[in-house]
Amino acid sequence: MKQKSITIYDIAREANVSSATVSRVIAGNYPVSEKTKKKVFDLIEKYDYQPNAVARSLTKKESKMIGVILPDITNPFFAQVFIEAEKYALTKGYTLILCNSMNSSELESRHLRVLSERQVEGIIFMGGRINKTHPEVSEINELKYVIEKIPVILVNGRMETLECPSISTNEAKGIELIIDHLVKQGHTKIGLIGGMTGITTTDIKVEAFRQNLEKHKLAVVDSWQIYSGYDVKRGKEAMEEMLEVNKHNLPTAIIGINDLVVIGALKLCHQKKINNFSFVGFDDSELTQNSIPEITSVSHPYNELGEKAVDMLIKSKTTDSKAENLFIDPHLVVRESTI
Repeated sequence: MKQKSITIYDIAREANVSSATVSRVIAGNYPVSEKTKKKVFDLIEKYDYQPNAVARSLTKKESKMIGVILPDITNPFFAQVFIEAEKYALTKGYTLILCNSMNSSELESRHLRVLSERQVEGIIFMGGRINKTHPEVSEINELKYVIEKIPVILVNGRMETLECPSISTNEAKGIELIIDHLVKQGHTKIGLIGGMTGITTTDIKVEAFRQNLEKHKLAVVDSWQIYSGYDVKRGKEAMEEMLEVNKHNLPTAIIGINDLVVIGALKLCHQKKINNFSFVGFDDSELTQNSIPEITSVSHPYNELGEKAVDMLIKSKTTDSKAENLFIDPHLVVRESTI
């Protein structure tokens, strides 16, 4: 026979006190006599009573839930940051709620509304509108409205008009590490493929790419920098364009805006039986170690991004200090594709 669930009213009845008194004992922030406390706690232990989490959250104004909005959970970067944040949040007693916007601004808006209505204690936001060079005014205002109600932490993105904490990888430093490495390997003709103009992470990498070529007094050839997108298919297309447009003057090393783009470029070269390029990715996802050849790639500080995002959110609940914007340097993991 199934045992009846013990309620706060059962505890109150057996302790011969009101349910409000039991609530006060559990909350621990109201004066209750030591004798009554002991009686209530003894019964809680006797019946292994677990206070309802929702009711407790209403009393304490704490849900211990953090919303995470990201554009594409299949993208290795977003997935890895989420995993690191979730592992760390659990050690702090928090649960993460994943909201995948599928690269839709409308879905982002819906997630923002639902999360703020469901009393999460804050939101960690990645990708989407915070990576647009020129976001819509409505997108800015919508996020601003949410920030006035609950803390929001931005990961690898910014909205210049918002006073909002953020944490980012220093992606310009990542490109610098790549080009320094390629130059040491003897490359003087370097190309860049993937990404989209108007997306801040791409714009940062493209600008750093050109600046670092100039720093090393290397040629900046417009046709060696090709926008295409962020997935394997777009990588294949970009590499095909690179080969077609630069038939008589190809670079010897290719940088991908991320690892997926490099995988696509490698697939095309394999199909065409071309193996005279060095390739470097960005993100250091698991794909880099399972590719042939294994891919040299810039590694984000995933642990720090996830953990500090959670810490910043928890801190922002209790402080009105000026929003901080942290930048963390990545490192380069050298593998077969550039050796």
